[in-house]
Amino acid sequence: MEARIIRRSVVTIAVGLAMGSAGVAHATNGYFAHGYGTKAKGMGGAGMAISQDSYAPAINPAGIAGMESRIDGSLAYFRPERSVTFTGSPSIDSDSENFFIPSIGYVQQIDENRSWGIALMGNGGLNTDYPAFQNPGCPAPPQSAGTGVFCGGSAGVNLEQLAIIPTYAQKFADGRVSVGFSPIISYQRFEAKGIGAFAVNPQTGDPASVSPEHVSDNGTDTTWGYGGQIGFQADVADGVTLGGSYRSKIRNGDFDDYRGLFAGGGSFDIPSTYGLGISAAVTPSVTVTADYVRINYSDVDAISNPSTNQALLGSADGPGFGWRDINVFKMGAQFETANDWTWRVGYNRGQNPIRSRDVQFNILAPGVMEDHFTAGFTKAFGDQHELNFAAMYAPSNSVTGQTQSGEATIEMKQYELEIGYAYRF
Repeated sequence: MEARIIRRSVVTIAVGLAMGSAGVAHATNGYFAHGYGTKAKGMGGAGMAISQDSYAPAINPAGIAGMESRIDGSLAYFRPERSVTFTGSPSIDSDSENFFIPSIGYVQQIDENRSWGIALMGNGGLNTDYPAFQNPGCPAPPQSAGTGVFCGGSAGVNLEQLAIIPTYAQKFADGRVSVGFSPIISYQRFEAKGIGAFAVNPQTGDPASVSPEHVSDNGTDTTWGYGGQIGFQADVADGVTLGGSYRSKIRNGDFDDYRGLFAGGGSFDIPSTYGLGISAAVTPSVTVTADYVRINYSDVDAISNPSTNQALLGSADGPGFGWRDINVFKMGAQFETANDWTWRVGYNRGQNPIRSRDVQFNILAPGVMEDHFTAGFTKAFGDQHELNFAAMYAPSNSVTGQTQSGEATIEMKQYELEIGYAYRF
């Protein structure tokens, strides 16, 4: 009876998370999270070739093949500290700094070789919220508000992405090879405020957007989308596993309320990714793992088009954030000790996607992070209960470039703490 009640509750919680999740703002590897699942996050986000919980499909869907029936739930406290500094002026900090990000996953074992499951994860996002300070470089009212980074009062953007990932996975070749497939349902929310100045050419005063009234301050717009992911894991030697996955571009509906901002009339898909990983049991109690991941921001014009493009905002070739494709390297280790304790450490090195030429646009989206240091643990209580914890620190990184207000430096550093509970049936 208890197990049936818990299974039914997962569906209710999943719907609630999908429709009401807030604060999903992961600007770490670009705007993707540095890892998915509490255990993987403790190891730098690595999990392509080692899967230990029902969050595994967010990294590699093959990871749940034959996995025991279980529910995982977690809550992350994420704190990104973002700022912009114009030459000769004090630093301007983004106000919103505290985000709480829930995740939930469920796996149902069919038999020793097959399992299905569903995971709901914060896929990524961006957030800035600059205050309406007195800006002497702004035109006086009524031409502008006379305040804020872009002379339109408080300014910023909020992009939130949630991924709903149903998965089926199966083992083959006497259990040595696992294959998994996940259709992906995507939910996005976006809002921009205080950036109306982008809609006007500062030299001529002419419109700089195909739809100037759909650039800023139109409230929150939402879209749904779809994509897919496939993955494999293979035991290639005693204690050594290889893994890999490919996630297609996720095609979302357009942000119609911001069709004058994003290239292609509000189009904002989620880029494709692929990765490879290896895991090795060095001793019966020590495992090391490493992943390589490629994020193809060039799949999405609104993200990858250079901000220097001489076209109207919202047009097919309109200016974007200028993000380049990036490589991410993740590595981690875990150590099993007495009394059902497992300890983890990790490191994640991702390229910064932002170049100096694009600083003007990326004041709104300063996803400049590179280094991430992680640690975590699991404490098991009997055969059914687990307490999981992970921590991440990403030291400050910055990019400097020219803007319409002179030279500016965008900067960010981050902290994250995540706690989770798992119940195994």
